[in-house]
Amino acid sequence: MAVVIDPTSRRLAYAALGGAGALWGASFLFGKIALEEMGAASLVFYRFVLAAAVMLPFVRWRAITWGRTEIGLAMAGAVLAGPFVFLLQFEGLDRTTASSAALLVATAPPMLALGGTWLDRERPGRLAWIAVAVSAMGVLLLVGSPGPGRTLLGDGLVFASMVAAVVWTLLARRLAHRIGPLATTAVQFALGAVILLPFVLVLDGTPPLRFSSGVWTALLALGLACTAVTFFLWNWGLMRVEAARAGVLGNMEPLVGTLLGVTFLGDRLGPLALIGGGFLLIAAVLATRSTDLEAEVRS
Repeated sequence: MAVVIDPTSRRLAYAALGGAGALWGASFLFGKIALEEMGAASLVFYRFVLAAAVMLPFVRWRAITWGRTEIGLAMAGAVLAGPFVFLLQFEGLDRTTASSAALLVATAPPMLALGGTWLDRERPGRLAWIAVAVSAMGVLLLVGSPGPGRTLLGDGLVFASMVAAVVWTLLARRLAHRIGPLATTAVQFALGAVILLPFVLVLDGTPPLRFSSGVWTALLALGLACTAVTFFLWNWGLMRVEAARAGVLGNMEPLVGTLLGVTFLGDRLGPLALIGGGFLLIAAVLATRSTDLEAEVRS
């Protein structure tokens, strides 16, 4: 699926994708705060409910035609998003550090680039692949920095959620091209909340309603800023940028998540973390500039 878009819209898409990555990074800090008073399943359920409640009223339902393909993509995305992406991710976050979970999220961009090439027949240029490689190098340096509080099970659950997230992202992009990014995001979270409810009842019991003010603040931030706004920006940008470049810009998530974990939660990273973070920033610049540079080389 070739992405053809004018330069101005492409730059806006880069900004949307980078902003989405930064907001996602904050979700690990808010998630750690919320997990102090609830289970991971309840956290994800509330996050989905809040996001859907905000977005559903703004969907232009009359402009949408629902066929088998649209319904199938929406249901598949909801199933992946609930149990396999967010539940696994926050179960993992409950068992490892916020910075470690954020860094493992950075394994998604290389997988997303390969998925876009294989499934959507995208053909990123040489510099875009260099950006992916630099991004992966930054992740290796960051994740290779040991720190207390990390567990193999927690890290493994977060990594498994990233594999599911790549498939979900590619499916969501196809649905967004058919019904729009707002409807795609709202419908998948609304259906995802329904699918999650049995998991919540089994794992956590009846979802609690009484929380401290700090946890309510964290939940609202997760549901509104880190979910409703973020996934709309992500799906909007992903319609206009190749998966390889989008994934590299999404690596603002582990960078921001790591910085917030170190600053507010006392997470510790080894000396290679700064170098790895620098690699991620360089990769982001390459990803946003590679289209123009490749055009200059061809000319």
